[in-house]
Amino acid sequence: MAEDLTSADLAFEGAQGFGSEADGGRGGEIVKVTTLADSGPGSLRWALEELDGPRIVVFEVSGEIQLEDAIEVNGDVTIAGQTSPEGITITGAKLRIVESDVIVRGLQFRPGDGDGDAPENRDGISIGSDTQTVENVIIDSNSFSWSIDELISVWFGAKNITISNNIFSEALQSSLHPEGDHSMGMLIGDGSSNVTVVGNLLAHNQFRNATIKDDVQNIEFINNLIYNYGNTGFLAHEGSTAHIIGNVYIAGPDSVDRAAILLKSPESGTAYYLNDNVAEVDGAALSKISDSYVFEPSNVTVMSSDEVMDYVLANAGARYPELSPIDERIIQSVIDGTGSIIDSPDDVGGYVFVPNATAPSDRDDDGIPDYYEEILGSNPDVFDAHGDADGNGVHNIEDYINGLLDGYAADTQPAPAPETEPTTPPADADGIAAYRIEAESFDLNSGFSVSSINGASDDSVIGVKGGGSGEASTAFDGASGTYDFTIGYYDEADGASNLSVLVNGKVIHNWTWDQDLGSDLANGLTASEITISNIQLNSGDVITFSGTTDGKEPLRIDYLDLVQLEADASEEDASLPNPVDGTATYVVEAETLDLESGWKVRENSVASGGELIRAVGKGQAKASTAFEGETGFYDIVVNYFDESDGESILNVSVGGEAVDSWTWDQETEQKLAAPDSLTSYVIEDVWIENGELIAFEGTPDGGEPLRMDSIEFYSDLMIA
Repeated sequence: MAEDLTSADLAFEGAQGFGSEADGGRGGEIVKVTTLADSGPGSLRWALEELDGPRIVVFEVSGEIQLEDAIEVNGDVTIAGQTSPEGITITGAKLRIVESDVIVRGLQFRPGDGDGDAPENRDGISIGSDTQTVENVIIDSNSFSWSIDELISVWFGAKNITISNNIFSEALQSSLHPEGDHSMGMLIGDGSSNVTVVGNLLAHNQFRNATIKDDVQNIEFINNLIYNYGNTGFLAHEGSTAHIIGNVYIAGPDSVDRAAILLKSPESGTAYYLNDNVAEVDGAALSKISDSYVFEPSNVTVMSSDEVMDYVLANAGARYPELSPIDERIIQSVIDGTGSIIDSPDDVGGYVFVPNATAPSDRDDDGIPDYYEEILGSNPDVFDAHGDADGNGVHNIEDYINGLLDGYAADTQPAPAPETEPTTPPADADGIAAYRIEAESFDLNSGFSVSSINGASDDSVIGVKGGGSGEASTAFDGASGTYDFTIGYYDEADGASNLSVLVNGKVIHNWTWDQDLGSDLANGLTASEITISNIQLNSGDVITFSGTTDGKEPLRIDYLDLVQLEADASEEDASLPNPVDGTATYVVEAETLDLESGWKVRENSVASGGELIRAVGKGQAKASTAFEGETGFYDIVVNYFDESDGESILNVSVGGEAVDSWTWDQETEQKLAAPDSLTSYVIEDVWIENGELIAFEGTPDGGEPLRMDSIEFYSDLMIA
């Protein structure tokens, strides 16, 4: 496979493996799923089984699609489950991919033991057809559980397949299958070839974690995390060839005491290459292991096995708009070494469904919401799904749907060319300096190492692996003065680590990381900040992080922000004058809003009341409040931090009706939430009734994470 593929050549940016060049529905019709019904116009079955030809399927509904029997998926289709406002769960039956060029992303497949197809047919997805060869398929960033047969299978000689970044968990054991106990994870067989399985989590499956058989050729099983694998982990036999690289097998409560990787049937044509697996290997075909590749590999970038657990737990599964509580529980069980193979969804609390939320406005019906078209620079009133507004060689619709999962890269948005980061901090006209030092740029003196975390600043952090302590330092090269330090870090719930911050060897602050933020992972929930105020710094001073880990919390530090204070700064100096004459009728601090999704409260010394809300993760953040003033016309003033490292967008609605939307694109030199990036936006003459819901929906861009401080309401009667 070519190693110099561009984003336009791939199924989506970052796609890997033998299926990475699948076209899906590229350039085709935009098809909207508008009902949760099993069949009929607007249903998923209609979009996949009744329609054919190139098409991209987006969702305007959220919740459960209960199938009566399998959907046979015609080819040349991209299924963008991540476009659902709150997420889609498919129950009762499977998707059966029977034609070529299919991309499936962002869906939950949980067939279950309730109403639906015959039990022996209840897979999550099957790939292959007995009437034609199915090829060029990629199954990425989905969640699978509670199948009665396999969670996923590749059969009938299918080829050029990628299965990446998915969660495969809790296939049902003593359930409804006519053959008795089942609980099967992943099966690849019947002469299938060129299949890549990379970056997946398999947990709590009794068998087939995974199994390859029946003369399958060129199977890549790379960088997967497998926990509580029951009777069998990876099983290979019957003339297969495979590369098994960098996988981590962790025995659990149901794992039997034997090798996690078994190589059987040493017949002619069998050949294996194994490297860097955390697993015992055994079987009759050990003689078939080669010390080099046994076929030409695909384009997969292989991680070392010590990176796999962090990567998979932070990336696998259907994560937009947020990870399901079911998947959160599965991930937590891997971290804690708990959980078990189950017989029914009822054993673990059953299904969790989201409400059928309203989809964002799409006036031109091209599958791209109006708010994103404004970011991209396309026209929200003209069907331009297959245009290329940002000139990056990728269609607008693909920029949108894939950005929901992968993040929006700088070259997919209308931002100015990046400037070289200065060594010394930039200063505003009043001499205030502010800049960020990435933790990974510190000198790692002992204990700390760099790892990748999706969603971290520059996608990297430092942490201490395997317990113990660590020290990292950097020499300050900015202007002498008094600074506020803000440290970004991940305070996970699986330990109480401790960190000291020192300047020239003197401790300026020490604290224990013991917040209970609802997750044991480094993610949007546990992303935290702490501010240390009024620290005197001189050029050449050494800033040091020195810490000790506790439990499974590895002291993950993301960044250090430094904001220089004015010599005579006061609380009044740091606040922004009201852009509207008069006194506000009342002020709502952003941190008091109902944070529905995506927003988190963060401390900030510049913000009103010392706190603000910040969008975390990818995609749209939502917050709202019920208006407590008297009915009438008001000017609404939104106070926020408009930084120079992205072009985020905020939409404001009153009573469900949009009243304004704007891009945060002021040309400032400030990349942090500092006095000179605090600004205001006025929405004039808005009729608001007492009790009416006022909503704020924002989409972060680049390094600008949508920091909102407060909202002021000025009665027109008072202004007059």
